[in-house]
Amino acid sequence: MELELKNISVKYPDWGMNNVSLLVESGTFLSVVGPSGCGKTTLLKTISGLQPHSSGTVLFDGKIVDNVPVHKRGIGFVFQGNTLFSHLNVFENVAFGLRIKKQEGIEKKVENLLALVGLKGFSQRNVLKLSGGQQRRVEIARALAIEPKLLLMDEPLTGLDAKLREKLKQQIKEIQSKFGVTTVYVTHDIEEAFFLSDKIAVMSDAKIEQIGSPEEIFLKPKTPFVKEFVSDYSIIEARIEKNGAKKSLKASIGIPMQGIEEGTFLLPIKKNNLKKKPV
Repeated sequence: MELELKNISVKYPDWGMNNVSLLVESGTFLSVVGPSGCGKTTLLKTISGLQPHSSGTVLFDGKIVDNVPVHKRGIGFVFQGNTLFSHLNVFENVAFGLRIKKQEGIEKKVENLLALVGLKGFSQRNVLKLSGGQQRRVEIARALAIEPKLLLMDEPLTGLDAKLREKLKQQIKEIQSKFGVTTVYVTHDIEEAFFLSDKIAVMSDAKIEQIGSPEEIFLKPKTPFVKEFVSDYSIIEARIEKNGAKKSLKASIGIPMQGIEEGTFLLPIKKNNLKKKPV
């Protein structure tokens, strides 16, 4: 589904977003990055209908949805923090939207989704007894259960340890690619955005500074803010190479890799990580 925002304005007593426009082509993974308080979550809530806008238009596939209720927009949500229903087990959390829609074949669909997110056999578990990463995967399965035309994710990896973030980051990318669902993903982590995204929108002070491919954002910043925002990073060319049963990322470093095809690509590396260390 194609998503378009035309001249969106949102008014709060002490803050406002004015005339923001955005086009996300069907099937695209767009990450929205920027400092805290710049309007990332407000943008997401406006798309969903949770946040009313004072002017402008939201369009899905060219159709205006300004007056369409949230539950009728065909959107899947994954919010920051745990939003699971604590009184329901894993199965019923994922099945929630399907039961509301009175769909058939709920059991098979839920079990397939749990297998997809690596939680086969977890259907009867108490969600409060799951780890943070497991809870996040249940939320992703629940969001996908209704077969959304649009998936909105607000800092879904916040609060997870580094190893788990990397694992879920790879899983999110694989799931989005498999379903081909248009995705808008809010994060403050530019490395996360670079890895996941087809396009990145950089926000500052309630406006979009630049939209482009990850490479364009890093290599061709169009405003002083974007240039400063990515200034801590250098782009190096890296290649995934296979050596027997193992795959490694080859650049100035070698890191064991799994689940990624061989090939050459660009990689953002923090500049202070490239400083030579004494042997």
